[in-house]
Amino acid sequence: MTRFANIVSIIFHPLLMMTYGVLLAMSYTHLAIFPLAMKACLLGGVLISTVIIPGISVVLMIKKGKAGDMELTQKNERIVPYIVFMAGNIMCLWFFSQLRMPFWLLSMFTGVSFALLLALCINFVWKISAHALALGGLLGAIMGMSYIQMTNPYILFTTVILAGGLTCTARIILGKHTLMQVICGFLLGFACTFTSSLLNISLLLIK
Repeated sequence: MTRFANIVSIIFHPLLMMTYGVLLAMSYTHLAIFPLAMKACLLGGVLISTVIIPGISVVLMIKKGKAGDMELTQKNERIVPYIVFMAGNIMCLWFFSQLRMPFWLLSMFTGVSFALLLALCINFVWKISAHALALGGLLGAIMGMSYIQMTNPYILFTTVILAGGLTCTARIILGKHTLMQVICGFLLGFACTFTSSLLNISLLLIK
């Protein structure tokens, strides 16, 4: 069971969620018409900014003795990776905005950045689940996108909800988080990305 929980935690690692989100956006929306080369370029940029660079920062912390492992078990170990990941996310937001990408996609990056900022602040006093935060954010982004485009990808909804439940359970089994930590993380991520989508709609209506 522990081995399975570890595998789940790796597959749905927080650093991978932005890449998954952009990949889904390019599969379930009109962005699917983009040429393969452009999709690869966009995904590559997201991968470098939100996976590789933050991942390298964690590895460097481990080598310097600032972190015990890739899980960043202690609260104080998570401060720098949170900041690096947030910076990479904002970099993607700027890059995508320069390419005139749809506002609902930009709202995903905006919501994630805000969720990371709140999680960073909470992290000083309480260890919230980054895995749950990421999956909750992914679900909120998908629901926001679907609301804006008036679609109902129920299979995608079901898959992400199941993945979220499975991952949260895995984190509890591994003893990394309590039930309350994963619930709060999931709700925070969902609230930030979904609310960001709704705010973007409001701004467009005002204009």
